[in-house]
Amino acid sequence: MAEAINPKANSRQWFVAFAVLMASILTAFDIRTAGIGLSDLRGAFGLTFDEGAWLSTFATAPQALAAPCVGWLVAVFGIRRVMIGPSVLYTIISIVIPFTRDFEILLALHAVRGVIMGMFVGGALMLAFRSLDRRFWIVALSFYVVRIPVAQNLGVYAAGSYTQTIGWQWLYWEGAVVAPVVAVLFWFGSRPSQTDQTLLDRADWGGMAIFGVALTTIYFALDQGNRLDWFKSGFVVSMFFAAGALFCVFLWHESRVKEPWAHISILVNRNVILGFSAIACFMVASLGSSLLQPNFLVTVAQLRPEQIGDFNGPYAIVLLIASTATAVALVRTIKQRATLIVGFSCFALSAWLGTHLTSQWSIPEFRFIVVLQVFGEEIVFLGAVATIFTTIPPAKAISLAAYIQIMRLICSETVVTSMATWIRQREQLHSFLIGLHVTGSTPGFSSIVTTLGSRGAVGITTSEAAQRGLGVLSSTIRREAYVLAYIDGFWITFIAAVTGLVIVSLMAPPPAHPLTTRAV
Repeated sequence: MAEAINPKANSRQWFVAFAVLMASILTAFDIRTAGIGLSDLRGAFGLTFDEGAWLSTFATAPQALAAPCVGWLVAVFGIRRVMIGPSVLYTIISIVIPFTRDFEILLALHAVRGVIMGMFVGGALMLAFRSLDRRFWIVALSFYVVRIPVAQNLGVYAAGSYTQTIGWQWLYWEGAVVAPVVAVLFWFGSRPSQTDQTLLDRADWGGMAIFGVALTTIYFALDQGNRLDWFKSGFVVSMFFAAGALFCVFLWHESRVKEPWAHISILVNRNVILGFSAIACFMVASLGSSLLQPNFLVTVAQLRPEQIGDFNGPYAIVLLIASTATAVALVRTIKQRATLIVGFSCFALSAWLGTHLTSQWSIPEFRFIVVLQVFGEEIVFLGAVATIFTTIPPAKAISLAAYIQIMRLICSETVVTSMATWIRQREQLHSFLIGLHVTGSTPGFSSIVTTLGSRGAVGITTSEAAQRGLGVLSSTIRREAYVLAYIDGFWITFIAAVTGLVIVSLMAPPPAHPLTTRAV
């Protein structure tokens, strides 16, 4: 009898595993490709710079509205009721968007698409935890983690390739291809389930609504902060103030309801707090490959996105398989704390190598840094998430999932926008400091400028050469200022990696748990 059931159970586990992988990658890939291809989208839709910035925000911020509560929804209604319909709607919207030209309709479609996008990751993880044997949870988590390096590496390559070859429309249509596959995997990977009437009767609808709106408001402020110069903008200040007020209302509400949905007391645990802190350090340390490297190659090396991905594309699959297998093996053998030490050491070494940056660097000089970053991303995030989940009782997993979404969405957006602001301001500072030493009173200034302007030019006058030389000199100063700014950025990631090592040293040994037990 058991032998007759096992093949179906095994096939369901494969559906579950691929559902987690595909849903996680779909979400991360769509966010990454839309960001990289934003300039092409502005041209295709005929948008101004400001309209393009708002389009990007409306495409990503609404994730925070539904993502925190999707775990609870799946627990109550089942994976099929919660995820199949949104997957179909996501497909339809992804097909329709490239044919839309009205700006308001574009914003609305992107907002709905963003809400559904935020549901995929949480829905996939709940499917894994509800359908897989506990021994295979760590594999499902590793598939969830793999979305990070996939989006950072292959996402850049795909975005550039779409816009240069088959068309910018595939920035959306790739989602229309993958979402139906995810829906099929959700259907066959899940079991038919009845509505949990007990949980439904205790529903904390107010808490979920307030929390989701607060996170979405914060996301809007963060995503527009760098463009609007942060606290010099009344809009950004208003958004932060509104989000803070909503969060205070949320805490007050959760302290008064009989069955709180996600009371903050869930975080009052040493390893949970340190685990979330380790994830925060991870998000800063991983900026080396997600932001600093690609932006440097575009800004300084003058490469296009598909050229940046030329290294990452062919070798990324092998690299991802190796790093994922290594992360799972480390968690199951040397356990979480030692795993985190290995991962943060990879981050620290890659960041230190990045501080040796020069204007002559291109793709080959970044190869070893990318390898270290990919291994660090897989190892650290898997170790940190495993630490958190093995510390919290299973009954509180749904509440914990809500706060994990804060790290995935809000903390990630915070570190990305803060680093972008840091690079912008450091470039301005370095340009000013370098300019202090390059003035008309500098010995030989005129002859140097004339020489720079006459290179490669034939038949121009001395004044024309001098004018041309000033432009060349200005570009050179700006280039070197960016180099110094990116070096400063790598130092920030190095500090984050070292801070992560200190945090790991403060962790208590996590208890034994099926999540980290070797499968037999």
